[in-house]
This record gives sequence, structure tokens and C-alpha cells, in this order.
Amino acid sequence: MKMAFTTQVRHNFGFYNIFWRVDSKMLVKLYLLCVLGIYVSESMDYCKGHFENCICTDTNVTCHNEVKLKHDITKLFHYIKDDVIDITITGCNLKELPQNTFGSCRQDTSLVLHKLKKVDLSNNSISTIHGKSFHCAPKLETLILSNNAWQVDRGPNKTGYFTSIESLKHLDLTNTFEEVWDGYLHITKLARVFNETDMTSLETLKLGYNEFFSFSVSAANSFCQLTSLKTLDLSHNNLEDPSLPTKPDCLENLEKLDFSYNRMTVLPQEFMDKLENLHNLTEVKLDNNPYSCDCGLIQTWKWLNATKVTILNKKELKCASGYHSSYTNIPILSLSLSDLKCEMLGPPSNTAVKVVTGIIFAVVGLTLIAFLVVHREKVKLVCKKWKKRVPNMRFRSHQGYASVQEVAVI
Repeated sequence: MKMAFTTQVRHNFGFYNIFWRVDSKMLVKLYLLCVLGIYVSESMDYCKGHFENCICTDTNVTCHNEVKLKHDITKLFHYIKDDVIDITITGCNLKELPQNTFGSCRQDTSLVLHKLKKVDLSNNSISTIHGKSFHCAPKLETLILSNNAWQVDRGPNKTGYFTSIESLKHLDLTNTFEEVWDGYLHITKLARVFNETDMTSLETLKLGYNEFFSFSVSAANSFCQLTSLKTLDLSHNNLEDPSLPTKPDCLENLEKLDFSYNRMTVLPQEFMDKLENLHNLTEVKLDNNPYSCDCGLIQTWKWLNATKVTILNKKELKCASGYHSSYTNIPILSLSLSDLKCEMLGPPSNTAVKVVTGIIFAVVGLTLIAFLVVHREKVKLVCKKWKKRVPNMRFRSHQGYASVQEVAVI
């Protein structure tokens, strides 16, 4: 009985052992097939044979200098999959971004980009962006529009540029706008755009190389909508009078601020006061500006010496001009307060007044003489006509008067 039981156990164990070996091989094969399928799916280039300079997989779309996309990005839509994470299209001369450029939203559910996190459209000569271009990418975190020629229009189809992308964290608008003589227009229109935005998650905003001439308080206050902003880059512009928001609790999360490579000659008092009140600020760049080292820089000099704000390369802030020619290109903080002077221009001396008056009379006299010489014949003719019109006066004395009465007989 015992032997029979042992034999049965061995038989069953051998059967399960054989079954396990067969089953494990099948599991390995299934696993390998799954991995291979995922790899093939992710590596499959859907753009191959259609676009020479594009690679389109399930998770990434990359196009560089693709001539077939010129002026029409919609040609690529068929090859963008729902699971795409990164879309990079550069050097394709797109010119225009239509509404709902990435995704179909409510009208058509054929392309819903719920996983898209990054879009790079730099260097495409984009001049027109229609409103709601990015509305169908709710998870978008990074948007790069640098090196384009955007004309920020305000037509009925061109509003809501940066709305419905609440997850956006990084917006790069470096050298994004068209080149115009008045950079004030750019910042004014952009301020209106930010006034209607809902980018409450935005952490980084780059606005360098945009030829901004003015950054007014009203424009600065439009950034108050960006409640999570940590880095603001306004470098390499033409700003002379920098401003920061005056609204309370605005930009309270700001950590890095860049105003380098502008045209600031002094720092306005309101600007310095606001920097002191940004308690999370850890880094400010103010270098490579043409500071004028004369009496107008006194308040700036005092603030630079006393502030606790971390100013990068503070010792490298240099004079571009000043009270003395020797100040040029030397660090501001190497000067003492007594060095910051202005020339005192007093009233002109009596000798100078006499000289100037004499010159004026001489010029007037010479001009009159020259006129008479050149037009002497006409002058003579006028004199003759005038003489004929003068009445001939004869005087008579009448007797019987106590005095002489002059009577004119014409």
C-alpha cells in the first residue's frame, strides 16, 4: 500500500514537473513577444516614406527642415498618435498655427493628446498663431516658440493663446516676436495675452531677445496671473526703465530674475524696493547694462552696497559713462559715494552774452546790406513811387491871429 502511494506521488510529481517546464517556456515566449511587440510599436516610424526628415513613433514626433511641411503643419496630423509625449518640429517654415493645432478636442475625438508633455516649434518663421492652438493638450508642460516672427494680433480668432493649458510649467518666448521699430507694441500686446491666461502652474517664462523698449508697471502687473512663476528672463532687450508689479502678493514665488544686457543707466527706486519685498528671490542678474556713474546713480550705489538680495556678478556691474571719463568700464562698487558727481552748469558770463549779441547784430546787418545791394534797382523804384505820393506842403501866415497858424495847401 505504501509503495503504491509512493509510486502515485512520483507519477503526479513527474507530470506536474513536465507541465511546469512546458508552461514556463510558453510564459517566457509570451513575455518576449510582448516585449518585442512593445519595442516594435515604439520604434515603428509612421512617417517613413512620407516625410524624409521626420521620425514619428507612438511617443515621439521629430521633424527638422522638412520641406513638405512648409506653411502647412496639418499634413503631419495623420501620423501623430494619441500616446505621443514629445513633438519637436523645427526649421520647417510653418508660418501659421491653426486653431487646435495639436489635438481635436470636442469637434473630433480622433486625436486626443492626453499624454503630450512637450512641444518645440522653434525656428519656424511663425507669424500667425490662432487662438486655442494648444487647447487639446491638457498635460502639456513645456512649450518652446523661440526664434519666430509672431505678430500678436487681437482678431476674433486670435484670442486665448495660452488658455486651457493649466499644466504648462515652461514657456520659452525667446526672440519670438516680429522685428519692429517699436518694441513697446510687443510688451503691450503680450500683457493683454497674459491678462486672460490661466497658466497658474507656469514656473519659467523666457522673454529675452525681443527688442522690448519699455516694461511698464501695467505690463508688469499682467504677470500677476502667473501665480507659480519662479523664473523670469527679460535679458537682451532694450529696457531702460525696468518695472515690477505693484500689486500686493504678486510674483511672491519668484526665485530668479534676469534683467541683464539691457539699457538701464540707473535702477528706479520702486524697482529696488520691490526686489527687497520678494522674499523668495534667490538670484538677480543686472550686469551688462550701460550704467551712468554720476550723481543720478547715488541711490543705486547705496542700494547695491546695502541690499541682502543676491545679485549675481554684483562686482562686475560697470560704468558705461560718468562724471569723469576715467570711470568708463570700471566696477560701480569700486567708486566711493563722493565720486558720483554731476557737472554744475552756471549762467553764462557777461562777456559771452556780449559776444553772442554782437554776432547776432552783425549777421542781421550783413543780411540787410546784402539784400539792398542785390535788389538796389527795385529799392530805387520804390523810393521814387513813394516820393511822388508825398504831399507838397506850403505854409501861410494869417494876420489877426495871436500866433502863427500853419495851413497846408495841397
